[in-house]
Amino acid sequence: MPQLVYYPRLYVSEGINREKLEKLKKDLSARPHKAGVYLLTLPGNASDQLDIYASKYLRQKFYDRHPLYVIGIAEDYDKAVDIVMRITWEAWTSRGDARLKEYLMAGMESADVECGIKNT
Repeated sequence: MPQLVYYPRLYVSEGINREKLEKLKKDLSARPHKAGVYLLTLPGNASDQLDIYASKYLRQKFYDRHPLYVIGIAEDYDKAVDIVMRITWEAWTSRGDARLKEYLMAGMESADVECGIKNT
């Protein structure tokens, strides 16, 4: 099973409410081939800002040994890109740059609520 660690202020696409999010997290841990779900993660190398994975790729044994740090969950690729744009805008308005990894790492220390999750 893939090892997934979730960002404390997890970004989610608009169509995902709190109940659906919890179900998705369970499904991704048990059955990582969930169709139509995309994960935004911290990159596996130093040169990238973020990675976007279709959850079906989590079936590969590589991810059983290499945990992914999940920053966001989206219902499709376009919504995953929308989340990247949202994070970029937040970083730009907050810091004046687009160093997303640094922005997100700083947010880990001050996070006490998940971002973008509807209470319904």
